[in-house]
Formats: sequence, C-alpha cells, structure tokens
Amino acid sequence: MHHSHIDKFAQGRSVIHDLDARTKLLGVLAYTAVLISFSRYAVWELAPMAILPVGMLLLGAVPLGFALRRVAILSPFIAMVCLASPLYDHAPAVLALGPWRLATTAGWLTALDVFLKFLFGVLALTAMMCTTPFALLLEGMRRMRMPRVLILQLGFLYRYLFVLLDEAMRIRRGRDFRGGRQAPAVRRLAAVGGMVGSLFVRTLERSDRIHVAMCARGYRGEPHSLSHLHFHVADFVFLSGVAAYLAACRWAYPLLLKG
Repeated sequence: MHHSHIDKFAQGRSVIHDLDARTKLLGVLAYTAVLISFSRYAVWELAPMAILPVGMLLLGAVPLGFALRRVAILSPFIAMVCLASPLYDHAPAVLALGPWRLATTAGWLTALDVFLKFLFGVLALTAMMCTTPFALLLEGMRRMRMPRVLILQLGFLYRYLFVLLDEAMRIRRGRDFRGGRQAPAVRRLAAVGGMVGSLFVRTLERSDRIHVAMCARGYRGEPHSLSHLHFHVADFVFLSGVAAYLAACRWAYPLLLKG
C-alpha cells in the first residue's frame, strides 16, 4: 500500500502517545461538547479553544502542516455553509475586542463561528487519531460500552478502506499501462464508468472471500482484541487538566472579556 494511513503518526512515542486511548477519547468528546456549546455570535470567546488541539499536536510530534492539510481536504464541505450564512442573516452586529469595534452582520459572525468550530474540532480529532493506533481506539470504545454495531462498522471501514484503495490503484495502473493516460480527456471520462463498475465487481468478490475467511477463523460478529488498556496517573492528570481548561474556556474567559 502506497497510500497514507489515517493514523499515520500513531506508532510514535510521546507524552500524548503514552496516554490511554480512553483518556484521549474522553478528552476529545468533552472538548467537542464544550466547543459546540458556545453561542454562534461569541467569536472571540472561542480563541482559547485552540490551545488543546494545538498542544496535543505539538506534544505528540505531529506536524501542524499535516493536520492543516487534513483540514483543507474537508474544508469544501463546510465552505458552502460559511458562504451561505451571510445571505440569510442580514441583522446588524458588532465584532468587539476591547476598544476595537467592527460593524458587520450576524451572518458573517455565524460564518466565522462555524469555521472556527470546524477548524478546532478537526484539529482535535486529528491529534487524537495521529497519537492513537486505530485498533486501540476501537478497543477503548468497546471498553466504554459504546454501541457494538458502531465499533464493528468503524473497524471494517478502517481495515477495508485500504483494500478498496488498492483495488482502485490496480485498475488505474492497468489503464495507464494500456495508454489510457495519453488518451483525450473525453475518452478518459468515458472510461471512468467502466472503471467504477469493475471496481464494484472486484470489491464484491473480495468481500465474499473475506467473509468466508473470517467465518473459517471462527468469527461470530464479536470483536476481539489482544490490546491491554490501563489507566495510569498521567491519564488522571490529563483528564483533570482538560476539565479545568474547559471550565476556564467556557466560563472564566467569557467573564474576563465582558469585564
């Protein structure tokens, strides 16, 4: 496989890598809940929320450029929401920071709020994924009694997404060897339908073989793992620090701005 894994940096060693998977999952879930609880017009109040995801990335030795590229990949989906907000909400509003005032509309404040929440949320998720092997993350979810169907679906998605990508790469390589890359653009587009159909048939055949192999190995729908998860002092320190940090961001910092 020549493509990058979702958890590309998860096998490294750092303070964040050594934390229990459940610790990071609980921290990111709490962070997300607090992040979305802010008012859509409270843009400046979101500023301290950047500390946790950026800190996890830096302590986990994950390049910020890598995380920002992941944000850029997903940004087209949120860009339409941000661009549409000013068209629907024309109420006058003021963006204030200390003595500075900027007259704008509520739609632009909403757009900025959506973008910042999206940015910080994706950075936090990337920090967790890049410092936790996916198998350990699934085991942590299972230990936390999350829905078994969700865990199975995520496990299969992660494992066989790369199988699907490999099949697509083989089909594209076969097309290139037959001179498809030099063909006119119209003919290349016409061949896309055949490639997608071939990919669909190959994945169905591969899924049948995988199912037979899993049944032959005794799979009965229950996930199993050899991973061992244990809470340590560092995990309790991390969760306590995250709780204090989120409380300060949600209540102390807004009061400071208003004062």
